[in-house]
Amino acid sequence: MTLTRDFLKGACLSFFGLLLSVEIFLRLTVPSGLWYRHFDFSGDMTSRAELRDRLHYAVPPDHRVLLLGDSVLGASALMEHRIPRARLTTLSRILREGLRSEGFNALSLGSDGLLLPDIEGLTAEWNDPQPEKILLLLNFRMFSREFAEGFKALSRDFLLTDLPEDIQKRLAPETPPGQEARLSDGLYQGMCDHWVLFRETQAAKTLWYYPSQKDFFQRLLEGVVGRNDMEADILEAALKQKVAPYYQAYSWDPDALPLTCLKRILDLWSRARLPVTVVLTPQNERFLGSYLDKPSFQKNRKTLSSFLKTYTRRGMVYKDWSGKYPSSFFLDHCHLTPEGNRRYAADLQVLLEGKGR
Repeated sequence: MTLTRDFLKGACLSFFGLLLSVEIFLRLTVPSGLWYRHFDFSGDMTSRAELRDRLHYAVPPDHRVLLLGDSVLGASALMEHRIPRARLTTLSRILREGLRSEGFNALSLGSDGLLLPDIEGLTAEWNDPQPEKILLLLNFRMFSREFAEGFKALSRDFLLTDLPEDIQKRLAPETPPGQEARLSDGLYQGMCDHWVLFRETQAAKTLWYYPSQKDFFQRLLEGVVGRNDMEADILEAALKQKVAPYYQAYSWDPDALPLTCLKRILDLWSRARLPVTVVLTPQNERFLGSYLDKPSFQKNRKTLSSFLKTYTRRGMVYKDWSGKYPSSFFLDHCHLTPEGNRRYAADLQVLLEGKGR
């Protein structure tokens, strides 16, 4: 076949025509909530524009319950542990189905690595109508020394401009990003803002390349040659090393970013008279073993409880469930098995319905 000029023109026109057709199709169907009803995009947050799509279109606005938290709500740990049909057994999925049976529309804004400054940024993105209820799941890692100050305390850079100036200054890196990095980030966000096809493909990537592209290909390889038990042991040891700093000797500082942002979030919700339930999510002490500094673990639980007393007197519900479930319910230090997620979701549903106060 000869590649003539007319052939190349036709191919280019067909390609751009296809792109335009898909763009129009998505602009018509995304507002209907079609894709959010059929696919679970939880666990990642790729851009402010996609976040707004989720807020506006994922579930009906009436009787809405917002679910806020980190990876405990999503599928990443289940997929890393090769749980079959992982996205059907996440905490957010089970809780959403349970609340739907009671007439509530649960919208999960949980995401891997989410921190309290991120959650403060998220609150600036939703407008009327306000949610009917809010469930905030706090994890020990959110308060650790690593995320107490500086640029690591924000996991989603695109939320930075939604934060007050004083918080932005505390999140600024010691070395500002170079012009090339700023241009790349600006181009990415601009494409997400104005090109629906691009931002939806960024969200859809999480269905395959999740938790990472490397993990995706590793799963394919394991389907052919099987999984190496020794490798699984190495991965568990590596995870313990990674999470160890979250549980070692450290006293949570009320002036550090996590508790500063938590106070601002709860003050905002309190002024808006929103019914809020806050839960310190379950932890697996047995998995942590010697990595866990028990005096700090107990002291920080008391610190958080004391910090939240002002809000519980105003009607907020707070539960410390960090020691609620046996180790058999866990995959690792804080992520639950499908059975654990079902139990956790049932208990949270009772709490949200006001029966577990």
